[in-house]
Amino acid sequence: MIHLIVKFFFCMVFLIVAVLVAGALSKISAFIEKHLLSKLSSFNRYGLLLIVTLLFESGLVTTISVMSGWQFIDSWFLGSILLVAIIWLPAYFRPFQENASRTVGKFHSGYDGDIVTIHRGGSRHPFFIGTLIFAMVGLIASIGYYLPYFI
Repeated sequence: MIHLIVKFFFCMVFLIVAVLVAGALSKISAFIEKHLLSKLSSFNRYGLLLIVTLLFESGLVTTISVMSGWQFIDSWFLGSILLVAIIWLPAYFRPFQENASRTVGKFHSGYDGDIVTIHRGGSRHPFFIGTLIFAMVGLIASIGYYLPYFI
């Protein structure tokens, strides 16, 4: 019984911390948008967001590498695959989810919703492009690093 109470307590603490972090990130994002990004041209804003994305992902992979004790190249390979999955898979499965909810809505209420568009590969958003660049360089570097073991 005590184990369940402790587990519940840690889950609640995690949820509270997650909400606080999300709120803080929202405030930081609004501040940066208002005071920095709104003063830049569209091209410069795109480039800045692309560079920040690459730096953030590099920092994330470096942190994982240091904390896990793995080589950087191994963390980069795994991180590249996971980052692409995190960015691409939700957009890929969105039409399936929309079709399923439209089918349930039509079955229960007779309401026929709009046509669902098919995911065609991604947008040109700087976060998406930055993640793709980071992932492709990581995968190519990993293949180049480990290729001598397979030849």
